[in-house]
Amino acid sequence: MKRVILLLLVSLAAGGAWAQLPKTRTYNLIFIGNSITEGALHADKSKTAPPVAAAEYVGRMTSGDVNFRNCGRSGATTVDFLPGRDADFARVERAIRELRDISYEPIVFSIMLGTNDSASRGPVGAPVSNEDYERNLTAIMTRIRELCPEAIFVLQRPIWYSANTYNGAMYLVEGQKRLVGYANVLIGMAEKYDDVYMGDLKGYDYFRDHHQKYLFAENGNAGVFYLHPNEKGARKLGKRWARAIVDALRAAERN
Repeated sequence: MKRVILLLLVSLAAGGAWAQLPKTRTYNLIFIGNSITEGALHADKSKTAPPVAAAEYVGRMTSGDVNFRNCGRSGATTVDFLPGRDADFARVERAIRELRDISYEPIVFSIMLGTNDSASRGPVGAPVSNEDYERNLTAIMTRIRELCPEAIFVLQRPIWYSANTYNGAMYLVEGQKRLVGYANVLIGMAEKYDDVYMGDLKGYDYFRDHHQKYLFAENGNAGVFYLHPNEKGARKLGKRWARAIVDALRAAERN
């Protein structure tokens, strides 16, 4: 059965009872992403970025101890995170070493990249086609598997941004359409690999419908746009990531 369907069935069968995972276990999480993951525009991103909330919720859902590292970097694309390219993947390698020093439990890599890839102009490599998007993510995960053979990957769908988004990079309607297309790439990758799980899919629509409440209003070259979650939005996003991470952990336990 395709993994996306399996995860849905597992979640429904469990009735949300995430605490069935081992209660004394330690969970290691590494978050790979861009400015959204980093917590851009937050007064104190070390306390309010989405990975902080996600780690907290994973701990609540599993009653386990959680160690995590936030490897999000503003402006990053899948091209930036390619192994050996520059400091972004080196940051991931350092996070792996740090978590290995704490615990030898498998590491879950929550990845949400694609926002900057979808831009029409500006970020490194943009615009990134569906084919290159998949190729880049595959290269990233292949190298991580070499470093962590028991790694678990959770691919989180990039969330919505407004069609007039144009700051240092130009996104606009063309970029938004490209971003939508990445979702099918992620679903296909989750179906293809045993260690890859589909993460949150519905956050895109949620933030589109509630952007005035949960995203910062930012002044851009095409008017006020919405792209980055505010502190309340980051908690909403982190909780969605956490649910997907715990569902992936449950499915991995069953395999």
